[in-house]
Amino acid sequence: MKPETSPPVIIRKLPEAQTPPKTTSDEKILTTEETQTKEEQKTEAPKETPDDKKDDKKDDKKDAKKKKSSAFIKGELANFIGATKLATSNNRIGVRLGYRAEDLVHYGTITPEADLRFGKLTFGLGVPLALQIYDGNLIDGEDPEAGFDDAGAFRKEDWDEPGEYVRFIRYLTWGRKEDNIYFSLSQLGSNSLGHGALMRRYSVNIDPDSTRVSGQLDMYNDYAGFEVMTNSIVDWELFGALAFVKPLSFFMDHPMARSMSIGVTYVGDRAAPVRVETESTNPFYVVGDSRPSVLNDAFVHAVGVDVEFKVFKSDTVDLKPYIDYSWMMPQSPSGDLAMDPEGGGGFTLGLLGRFNLGSDPVHAFRLVAEFRSFSANYLPGYFDTFYEVHKFAASQRIRQAATNTGRLPATKFEEIFVTRKGDDRHMGFYLEFNYSMVGNLAMTFALEGSDAELGNNFMAHLEVPALDWLQFFASYHQRAMDSLGDLFDMDASDKVLFTAARLRLLPFLFINARYHYTLRLKDDYADLVTDPGEPEVFLEHYRFYQPTHGWMVDVELGWEF
Repeated sequence: MKPETSPPVIIRKLPEAQTPPKTTSDEKILTTEETQTKEEQKTEAPKETPDDKKDDKKDDKKDAKKKKSSAFIKGELANFIGATKLATSNNRIGVRLGYRAEDLVHYGTITPEADLRFGKLTFGLGVPLALQIYDGNLIDGEDPEAGFDDAGAFRKEDWDEPGEYVRFIRYLTWGRKEDNIYFSLSQLGSNSLGHGALMRRYSVNIDPDSTRVSGQLDMYNDYAGFEVMTNSIVDWELFGALAFVKPLSFFMDHPMARSMSIGVTYVGDRAAPVRVETESTNPFYVVGDSRPSVLNDAFVHAVGVDVEFKVFKSDTVDLKPYIDYSWMMPQSPSGDLAMDPEGGGGFTLGLLGRFNLGSDPVHAFRLVAEFRSFSANYLPGYFDTFYEVHKFAASQRIRQAATNTGRLPATKFEEIFVTRKGDDRHMGFYLEFNYSMVGNLAMTFALEGSDAELGNNFMAHLEVPALDWLQFFASYHQRAMDSLGDLFDMDASDKVLFTAARLRLLPFLFINARYHYTLRLKDDYADLVTDPGEPEVFLEHYRFYQPTHGWMVDVELGWEF
């Protein structure tokens, strides 16, 4: 059946002094007044302005954000724990011009960068170039003008390792952690495997003089899954894997039964430092460029088995207890070093709780509580945020080591697997609190304690990821405390701080700033006691990992969209 149509409208101009012709039922003549009214209605119709289009885009983003927030939020709630740099959450192309200082050395910087997102695919590229202006590390009595001797030279520490040849890749990711498929190449953030018994928030670029691109691939479904990672897509010095299976999911459809998972974790460092090289006439002066030269190394690897099971699951609450047993297996050192390392094991009983409240925005909470029991030659989370520094130096207590041993502090390998042989078994705990106003704010607090020597650590993190005009994060770490009482002692243990911010002044003008107080190789002079039997205090020239200040500020000209 043909649909009905309205009569056609025919507009005729009426001649003066003529009688209007008669009309049929299918025709209608508009008078001049009626025609004018029609024209006025046409001119009064609102037009879409550029501001309207911007508002529509904002509304679309809000709608997408609401749709995204309707899913249960799990996984890490903060993006920059373990990170030393900030990545914008928007697409952008720009050039940064600025100033950088590492301890007493000053640089001018130029950095072209781009951040682009296409659905699940995101990537960031950049080529950081630093030109030396002045080196303030002068010997007493040296002419101050000598600090300009290398003015204009590129900062060699940024490009002197094979792993740094691909540092133009800032990040390349597909999906998000906890997605069924997740892939990442990145200089940013950190890596964890499983519940963190062996690797918790490992950061490859904690040392400002060494930058590498790590790799990670995760895949899983309702029945099984795996994760693999490496600290460098060029060197592959450190690598890890996790494989798990959900055995009951093959036979049962009940959600609780399908949540049971049995996993196996493996982590290995194929060249863990055992002894670092020092000058032949000075046991306190480490030899090497960006990182210490290694005299002896060893293959250290570890295996863990864990079981987890969700005891409660709703639209707002997810509770999952887990148990884990892991053990370390250090191998004999290279060369003719007479050393017999011994590994050990550790047991973890933990509870992971995840909570979502509200809808716009979602308030997400993530709580972790663990009880630990471990042998003397085992350390929970051995491959942690500071492993890339602590593997060369288990602590920064130079004077204590000089008094007791007549040399620098031991490597992490020697401290855990050799020095602690024969010690008693230890008890400990781990507590972590995470909160996120999803898309707006995230914070994390973690406290780790045990009766093991230097076995107490604290971490606090805050980030604001997506204000229209400001992004920033700050991470504070207090490491290797003798006891939890040192948490309030500003002179005790090792303290590290990372912070970065990005401020939009105009649509095309941005200010970027970064500050860190972290561990890097530094030479200085200090009074060290070298003979415990006959103490002698003298001024010694040393080079070792010590906390140093570093900061960067630049102006960025670019397009963010």
